[in-house]
Amino acid sequence: MAYTQNWNRTDKLTYEDLKELLTSVVVDLTDSTFAIKKASDDGGTMVEIWIEGGLQGTPNPQIPKARGWRVVWCYCPEGYIEAFNIRK
Repeated sequence: MAYTQNWNRTDKLTYEDLKELLTSVVVDLTDSTFAIKKASDDGGTMVEIWIEGGLQGTPNPQIPKARGWRVVWCYCPEGYIEAFNIRK
């Protein structure tokens, strides 16, 4: 479902800027392998954060300043990111 605050935002971050921000946040949250990639679904463009093994004991944190982007956390088993070439 799209929300009006996500449409035509004038302060929307570029994907590269958001990826840089997310990388600095995720590095502090996990020691596991992770990948960040742009994706889309019926709701439009989003950013997926793939983390092998998930965030043990940590609930899905809110991403600061993810202006205009939906961020989806995807937990996968060890070896999944490399086996399915998630890093693109």
